[in-house]
Amino acid sequence: MTSSDEQPRRGRGRPRSPGAEEKILHAALEEYTEHGWAGFTMDGVARRAGFGKSTLYLRWADKDALLTDAVRLRTRVILEVDTGSLHGDLTALATAAFREYADPEGWARFRMLIDTASASQPLGQFTRELSGRHREVIEGVFQRARDRGEFSGDVAPLSVTDLIYGAGLFFALGRRLDHRQVEEEELTARVADVVNVVLDGLIRRPPAEK
Repeated sequence: MTSSDEQPRRGRGRPRSPGAEEKILHAALEEYTEHGWAGFTMDGVARRAGFGKSTLYLRWADKDALLTDAVRLRTRVILEVDTGSLHGDLTALATAAFREYADPEGWARFRMLIDTASASQPLGQFTRELSGRHREVIEGVFQRARDRGEFSGDVAPLSVTDLIYGAGLFFALGRRLDHRQVEEEELTARVADVVNVVLDGLIRRPPAEK
């Protein structure tokens, strides 16, 4: 595999206007939310961000490179928080995941997942950025729990990720279908329910057969 297979092509530098790069990345996520991969263009992002197309190409050689950085920007909202307990860590992770899907820019990630799953061939490097950070965070949560003596069993991190992110997705989807905003009190209550279900399942889980 060549280096060009590993990384999207970069432009020659950063946009010169202060704050331009972050504004463009946010515009890219908004553009993707509305148009998906097939309708996503550098022209559309430039118009939405209020910059000339040359400003985008100064930093990003193509839309794959632009989306890769946009996904990385959005992934920063999934932080690895050490609260001192498994319950606290899962609550922090679930809260971030639920807010991610409830946010219009976060919804762009979901559309990227759908486009990726529907495509007959890989869409680009940006698709590889969609799940890696989430896996790292959940693995860290359970490793700290083992170190604290809270949890000693074996658990597949992706199984817990599926439960938390699946719940967050359907929570946000239901509000979008009803065309109503997510209320913070409602989100907090649902997160608590999901975390309790996950922890109850882990605690009551029968030991693995040897």
